[in-house]
Order: sequence, then C-alpha cells, then structure tokens
Amino acid sequence: MAVTFDQAKRCPKCDNPGEQDVVRNGPDYKLYTFICRNEACAWFGTGWVVQRMDDGTIPEREPSREKSFPAIPGMTQEKAIKSLKQTAKDEERGLRGR
Repeated sequence: MAVTFDQAKRCPKCDNPGEQDVVRNGPDYKLYTFICRNEACAWFGTGWVVQRMDDGTIPEREPSREKSFPAIPGMTQEKAIKSLKQTAKDEERGLRGR
C-alpha cells in the first residue's frame, strides 16, 4: 500500500502533522525528521524519520524486527504501570526532601 508524504509526516500515535526538524540528502533520496508537537500525545517531543525518494515515493516500512530485550517473566502491563508510578512518586518525594 503506497503512502503519501502528507500521510508519512503525521505522528504514528495521534495522526497530527509533525513539525519538520531535519532534512538529510542522500544520493537519490531525502531523509526528513519530524517531531510530534501535540502535548496531549504519548509521542509529544518524539521524532520519526521519513525517507522520500527523488521520484516522490515513500518506501514501505520493513516489518519490525524482533525485540532486543525479551519480556520479563510475570510482568504484566498493569504491574509495569504500577511500578513506573511508584518510581515517579519515590523520585518526587526525594526531590521535595532536598
């Protein structure tokens, strides 16, 4: 399925157009870096790269590769969220105590 440049520059999470940050030129393509500026998006401040060929086409993404780190046995999404929230509370308490 072909993707247009206007589609590719949209945030993969919130679908809002990203802010163009960097352009790099290759021999027959350009690499564009976009950053999500939607403060309500989980990807706010996160960048992604779009490759645009000289003929205007956007190459299809390769299938994602295998994860670098295996899943932690017994760790559910709920446990991970609870752990992250507790870490944030601990850090906040530590900062207030200074």
